[in-house]
Amino acid sequence: MKNERKIANLEDVRLIEIFKQSPISIELYDKNGILLEVNQACVDLFGLNNSLEIRGFNLFSNPHLTPQGILDIKAGKPIKYELEYNFDLIRERNLYETTRQGKCYLECFINPTVDSNKEITGYIVHITEISERKKAEMLLEKQAKELQELNATKDKFMSIIAHDLRSPFNAIIGFSDLMVKNFHHLDEETFLKGLKIIESASSHAYKLLENLLIWARNQTGKSQFNPEMLNLSQQVNEALKMIESTAVHKNISFSTSLNKSLQVFADRNMLDSIIRNLVTNAIKFSFKGKKIKISAVSSENEVCISVTDKGIGISPDRLAAIFEIDKHTNTSGTENELGSGLGLILCRDFVTRHNGKIWIESTLNKGTKVSFILPLYSGISENQEL
Repeated sequence: MKNERKIANLEDVRLIEIFKQSPISIELYDKNGILLEVNQACVDLFGLNNSLEIRGFNLFSNPHLTPQGILDIKAGKPIKYELEYNFDLIRERNLYETTRQGKCYLECFINPTVDSNKEITGYIVHITEISERKKAEMLLEKQAKELQELNATKDKFMSIIAHDLRSPFNAIIGFSDLMVKNFHHLDEETFLKGLKIIESASSHAYKLLENLLIWARNQTGKSQFNPEMLNLSQQVNEALKMIESTAVHKNISFSTSLNKSLQVFADRNMLDSIIRNLVTNAIKFSFKGKKIKISAVSSENEVCISVTDKGIGISPDRLAAIFEIDKHTNTSGTENELGSGLGLILCRDFVTRHNGKIWIESTLNKGTKVSFILPLYSGISENQEL
């Protein structure tokens, strides 16, 4: 008996040492759920001065436990749960003093202890901080959601391109076939008309494919972002030269209000693509003989560039979702020009890449003004993500 008592005492000493030195936070409760003692790891975890501060806490008044969870514990079932712990809220409610601030994530195990008669004698609670693991899990969830959204956008983009390419290719194939079969019977005027239709359809198909390639490079990260100091007026004039023939066809002129010495910090290719897409859209939706204005207003750190047309405008319902690819709708121009609307999606991506923003103001049958902001200095990262 003496030896058994010695062994029992020795076991008690060992258990006490394990309790004190355990790196895992441990709380001991009596059979009524009243907190009796906590170890040093628990004191450190909750930023307490000592264990006396929280002694007497009732386990069953824990707001993080569900009614079913309390029933399970009282029935002798071990349970496990996670919670977000806000030390600022604890301090605000004066539940107890704590030196810790902010939020953390905890994983809790509640294990009832029983005697030889299987009667509950108390409860042991093990608490582990899992903030880093939780942050990693949330990051993975966020990345998975973003990947899902990117895949959905890709599918929608490809669907739009595939659908919109049918029209120009039908025109190209149809009219070229008609002209080949009736070559000796067509007069010069009809032949020229067919050629113009083929030219227009080919140009539209090329623009669609160009937008697809640019978008694909962006999504795969192969589109390099190389911002540099650029003369805005020069960039605008170069872009206008490339689309001048389209404007001449509709007797549309350009008006620029730009400071010739104004410099912007931008990627040359992206800025060119933004201007060309916006001006091409303005030409498409402008009435014949009207004027398109390109202007810029600078502040201390940025410049606001606007493209304004006198055209058919955009209805409020379309305007609200014009940059959302999943709500994409085709709209023909004033001369029934075809378009996919994907140019604006690219403009938004490119402007966002520059830490800028883009927006549209429009009135039906009066015109549209598209504005976007670019930085005037090299205050953005060259690795800025879309």
